[in-house]
Amino acid sequence: MIRIVLLLVFLGWIGGVKAQDVKIERSKEMVVWKGKTYYLHTVEPGLTLFSICKAYEVSVEEVMVLNEKKDNNLTIHEILKIPYVEPFKRLDNQFYYHKIKPKETLYSLSRKFGIRLKRILKDNPEYSEKDPIPTGSVVRLTLKQIDKDVLNAELAWEDRQVREEAEVEALRVAAQTVKDEVDREIKRIEEEVQHPVSTYAERPVFSYQVRVALLLPFYLNNNQYPEEKPVVLDSLAVDQQEEKWNLYSKSEPFVQFYEGILMAVDSLKKAGYSVDLQVFDTERDPGKARMIANELNRFNPQLILGPVYANTFQVVADQLYDKSIPMVYPLSARTEGLGRFPNFIQVNTSTTTLLENMADWVVKNSIGANLVVIRPSGVSANSEESQLPYLVRYRLQPDMEMKTINWSSSITVDSLKMLLKPHAENIILFPTVNEAAASRVLPVLSALPDSYKVTVVGFPDWLKFTTLGDDVFFKLNVKLFMNSYVDYQSEPARKFAEQHRKYFYSEPTPIVNRAFDIGLFFMKQVADYGRQVLGHLGTEDEEALFTRFKFKMLPGGGMENRGLYLVHFRSNYEIKITPVN
Repeated sequence: MIRIVLLLVFLGWIGGVKAQDVKIERSKEMVVWKGKTYYLHTVEPGLTLFSICKAYEVSVEEVMVLNEKKDNNLTIHEILKIPYVEPFKRLDNQFYYHKIKPKETLYSLSRKFGIRLKRILKDNPEYSEKDPIPTGSVVRLTLKQIDKDVLNAELAWEDRQVREEAEVEALRVAAQTVKDEVDREIKRIEEEVQHPVSTYAERPVFSYQVRVALLLPFYLNNNQYPEEKPVVLDSLAVDQQEEKWNLYSKSEPFVQFYEGILMAVDSLKKAGYSVDLQVFDTERDPGKARMIANELNRFNPQLILGPVYANTFQVVADQLYDKSIPMVYPLSARTEGLGRFPNFIQVNTSTTTLLENMADWVVKNSIGANLVVIRPSGVSANSEESQLPYLVRYRLQPDMEMKTINWSSSITVDSLKMLLKPHAENIILFPTVNEAAASRVLPVLSALPDSYKVTVVGFPDWLKFTTLGDDVFFKLNVKLFMNSYVDYQSEPARKFAEQHRKYFYSEPTPIVNRAFDIGLFFMKQVADYGRQVLGHLGTEDEEALFTRFKFKMLPGGGMENRGLYLVHFRSNYEIKITPVN
């Protein structure tokens, strides 16, 4: 229980860092109270205290003290007093208004912006060269005398500071919100224990039950928990506490994975399932994994999600007494010899299976087409993806031709035209997952005239490339083979994202989406089929919210997901998603 609570808090503050902007119009109703001017803001459904304060550019602490609130909870139609703050103007036709930072002086401003000190003193007669200027004071700097690049860099820095301050505030509010929820839940449980008869009858009777163990490397010992220090607010002079969180970089993807699992548990509970979820931190340490395996033998779960790394997965699988308990290998496409375990379930399609499906599709669709292979430069010829052309050639009919070219810097659009056929289908294989190679080749291909009908067959990794825009994919009719894809324009994806924002104050990442599908699919399968679940997995296909599941037996007895989608970036800027048979 303590482990779960800690991780919930963990999720609360990480989600808060990424809190979303909410469009809120400032109230036109104002009042003067005790000599100060305040807005009167009426709370609408869906608003949070943080989003309201952000819209008015005031701190949450000020509003809480002003409205005598003990927590961040709001009620619909509640009226909040919001301090009126005169908007700060950074630029006008004559001056840039600079707020003094700690340790800044007029002399340092003179050197930084290239303005003579005498001119600064002339424009700011209220200040003296000898007297220090309080932090936060505003200094006028003549625009005509400031280098544009220096000014733009300073404005960009100020904008970044504003965003970071907002993120820190969101973090604090999210953490406090989770703490309040945990406190209420503890109070509810205590009352339930004190009055077992009255509360028991109110509980729903579940038809399906499942015990689940989630094994992820959270690296909790590598994370720094909040350090509190007093902060004085200038406006109200009230001592508050500032919390500073430091997240270990390797923890973040697995915290996101846990978010998806929690949403899956929530969905199952709403459907009448009872889920007993136990969470363990493997730390990617075989020794820790061995200790966890001993706990699992006592807990006797019906489903194990993880571990995510081969070294810890193998330890747990070896030490587990009951080899009929399904163990889900959720993120890697490499089996690493784990297929020898009869309860091994690989969610990501292996590269070998992926290549075979790609080769089958290419051969089937190459009849009457011009088939071309572009071998990337600077990439190992022994990589798994480089085997695609050989698999295709092996499947081709004797009368079918496949042209091959080795890419070099001298290749131009005109030289590519020599390989392609105008007004005919040109299927291009570019067997690489190297971003640098893709960024060299694909933009050149996209410069071909529209008279050349081109289809480029690629890999799931291409969607991770930050140097390539979607316009290149659409221009080249790119087709990707993958077992998970999110259509962000679809109604289910929008609703899922909305629910994630409600729970975690952030947009769902691909890992969150993936974890939700995995958790929901396997927990429901185990609850429905019990100890027969391994035998049932291979009997039918299922398309989850973002993932396709189609399991086949491995030679060693484990199972691999071979459910794939063909994601087609069409030239009309539509994305078509179809299952691969």
